[in-house]
Amino acid sequence: MSNFNTNLTVHILTISLSYAAFFLASIAAFLYLMQDNNLKNKHINALASRLPDLSFLDKLNYKSISLGFPVLTLAIISGFLRSKDIYGFYWGRNPRVIYSLVLWFIYALILHVRLSSKLRGKKVAILSMLAFLIIIFTLFSRCS
Repeated sequence: MSNFNTNLTVHILTISLSYAAFFLASIAAFLYLMQDNNLKNKHINALASRLPDLSFLDKLNYKSISLGFPVLTLAIISGFLRSKDIYGFYWGRNPRVIYSLVLWFIYALILHVRLSSKLRGKKVAILSMLAFLIIIFTLFSRCS
């Protein structure tokens, strides 16, 4: 297999795996925010009683991001190598490259605040949801 095909395969595989992990993180974050709202407003309905507790959802969000972040790092590196194979340079003004780097910084920020300042819960869930919106923008951005 040529270097170009190897880079493309690695890039597609790693971006897919990282986005799957981040999708799971965003689902956990969404459920966290929903359950947090239910508990604060004392809405204990059938759905709220079936949702996992806040601690589990927060840990699932964190573990999913912890898994997806290094895989996203590999995806970005393989994307740069792929760009070098196609265009002859590592960096271009492709919106997907820019969104991917912004995404990487947001997930790095989430991991940093989670580990350093012990920030958990609602704020991390909101950041996780914001990051997933960037994934959506990345998927629908025009590749130049």
